Amino acid sequence: MTEQVKSNRGGTLKAQRDRAVATRAAIVQAARKLFAEAGYHATGTTDIVARADMTRGALYHHFADKEDLFAEVFRTVAEELVNQANASVATLSGNLQAQISAAFTQYLRLVAENEEYQRILLIDGPSVLGWARWRHLQSEFIASGTADALEMLMNSGHVARQPTAPLANLLQAALNDAALTIANSDNPAQASEEVGKAFLALLGGLQTNR
Repeated sequence: MTEQVKSNRGGTLKAQRDRAVATRAAIVQAARKLFAEAGYHATGTTDIVARADMTRGALYHHFADKEDLFAEVFRTVAEELVNQANASVATLSGNLQAQISAAFTQYLRLVAENEEYQRILLIDGPSVLGWARWRHLQSEFIASGTADALEMLMNSGHVARQPTAPLANLLQAALNDAALTIANSDNPAQASEEVGKAFLALLGGLQTNR
């Protein structure tokens, strides 16, 4: 019954909500493309609304400013990257330690292969958002997965039982640095292989059965 209520702005409330969702998604998608192509600082809000075929009023209805929009793009890209890394190893069977190691390796490989991830998450991300907010957003999508992985390793006896959060934060810092090294390298593929091996050596050092 509620969904059929008419609004004085035209259409049902559900139709208005659907339009709002579609408008927001179009703005985010346009901004993502431009931030990836030209970078945050070289992209203006005029460019974004032109690419999205929207008005500036629509942009500022959904986002406080360009930085707020960038943060939403960042979340979208970070979630996509993590989901891709996890999906790529979801069908692997066998040793839990090997599965988790493969997920981390795939994460770094995806960073190396995708300039969009590099630009938005690792080059512009820290400078636009500031270190504290960038680290918080990284933790929102990535550190929680690191903590979950450690918890599984502890439950299975691969890693000695200890407080999860501090260890997850340290591993996350190492993973962030590895990804930053890849993004700022002249040869991301080579950097991915080198820092990936180093990260897995750190992870392997936690094993109780070495």
